[in-house]
Amino acid sequence: MSLVPLRIPMGYAICFNKFTDIEPIPCKSDDGFLVNWEYFTEDILQIVQMKLEDGDWIIPKQSKAIIDLGWYPDGQVIGQYNLKQVYVSEYWEVIREKCTRDRYEIRDIIEDWMTNPPLSQTKE
Repeated sequence: MSLVPLRIPMGYAICFNKFTDIEPIPCKSDDGFLVNWEYFTEDILQIVQMKLEDGDWIIPKQSKAIIDLGWYPDGQVIGQYNLKQVYVSEYWEVIREKCTRDRYEIRDIIEDWMTNPPLSQTKE
């Protein structure tokens, strides 16, 4: 299985990635679950926006944007990708969200979100 290729611009760190370039396969028993469920879970991909501090890229503990991808409901045929961009400061604020079964649409949205951050991220 190969990962979905992503164009990651400078300033982002991939913290977790099992975003594979495969289709979900329903179980033959028709129990509502996927044969390849391990690739369609709540934890598929996490990308964090880094910051430059004294010439070094760091992942801040707060005041950062996170792009998070999961499959909901976890491992099920009726599931779909749920992509969220959140801003972490005192609270976790959902900035943008998209749900779809199309992994290529998800790829394009992830790349767009990294190159076009929302205004709330550019204030700092």
